[in-house]
Amino acid sequence: RAVHIIIVSSKGQVLLQKRSMKKDLYPGWWIDAAAGHVDSGEVYEETAKREMKEELGVDVKLEKLFEIRRKWAGDGKIDNEIVAVYLGYSNGPFEVQKDEIDFVKFFSLKDILKMMKHENFTPSTVAIFNELMKRPELLKRLGLS
Repeated sequence: RAVHIIIVSSKGQVLLQKRSMKKDLYPGWWIDAAAGHVDSGEVYEETAKREMKEELGVDVKLEKLFEIRRKWAGDGKIDNEIVAVYLGYSNGPFEVQKDEIDFVKFFSLKDILKMMKHENFTPSTVAIFNELMKRPELLKRLGLS
């Protein structure tokens, strides 16, 4: 079980993080604002709040958007997760956890979709954005369309 958090700014931009090169999985790849695995005895929402605070240094109200089941294998890695996706709104400032994250930056959804064609994004992040693109009503409600 895992959580991923999408942070949207007041300008309708989405926060991405560039993973640290020290990470064992997907070093230097792009991922959504924050993510992590659900610990034993923890519920998804607790994990989302914990990861957001640990990785970004913020505590904002979160809304669960959807869950996806994701299986992926490649580059010698195997992922098999149920991912709960949460949404929060914040303009920062963010205090990133340096051993986890090189930096964070806001991008328009249009720019993210272009980047996904030629830059490395974690498989879960790709799956989440693909799911978002299937839901125009959700994109509109989030101010991303």
